[in-house]
Amino acid sequence: MHEKLSFKVSVFKIIDDHKSLKPLNRIFHGILFTLIILSSLLLIFETVKSFYRPYKTVFFFLEVFCMVFFSIEYLLRIYTATAVAKYSKPFIGRIKYIFTPLMLIDLLSLIPFYLILFSSDYSGFYIFNIFRVLRLLKAIRYVDAFKVIGTVFYIKRAQLMISFVFILFVFVFASSIIYMAEKDAQPNKFNDIPSAMWYTISTITTVGYGDVYPITNIGKLTGGLISMIGLILFAIPTSILTSGFLQVNDRKERNKCPHCGEKF
Repeated sequence: MHEKLSFKVSVFKIIDDHKSLKPLNRIFHGILFTLIILSSLLLIFETVKSFYRPYKTVFFFLEVFCMVFFSIEYLLRIYTATAVAKYSKPFIGRIKYIFTPLMLIDLLSLIPFYLILFSSDYSGFYIFNIFRVLRLLKAIRYVDAFKVIGTVFYIKRAQLMISFVFILFVFVFASSIIYMAEKDAQPNKFNDIPSAMWYTISTITTVGYGDVYPITNIGKLTGGLISMIGLILFAIPTSILTSGFLQVNDRKERNKCPHCGEKF
């Protein structure tokens, strides 16, 4: 039993610690990161028909190799999950681990391959190919910047939620005003509030495609105000996130030695 547990912990340390300089860790994570990049390139070049068609067989076998490796990695992570204290219960612990964000990303990125592999008619599964893009997110484990972004969103979640609710309120209110002002003058373009929302969102984001625009005085005035308010609205979450990044950076600096820069 002790030997089995020791083996599981050893495997867990290999697949979980990508920063270790041990040979097995470096080999495993080197292969994994390379295959993440390779599978992403395969997805991109599959859309270039002139390049994909002559090498379709090569693409297929490379795809299979990547997916087999990712599948083994996924199963090993589930198997070794009980090596972590909070997932130590064999069944419940593994279920909890499977539903963690990174494991869900891994699972969703595998789904398209197996749906197509075990189905004779996979035309209806084409929509699942969008999940293949999620393979890029597997690289989150290797980029500390993603962890910092996640931390910032987490510690500022309350302020961000309030700002998004405020933006939504302004968005709906402005769309309603535009609709009231333009519904009689342009019934084919502003025939309801959802139609007016297209103009509002394109104006707030300063895109302004020009296919829909107000012609009444009140509509023009409201449109001008929306353009100016749009800058303010996007400045609110931006300032919150900036504050969060400064807070996280300050916390990291306090945990470092001021002389050598090593973590305490």
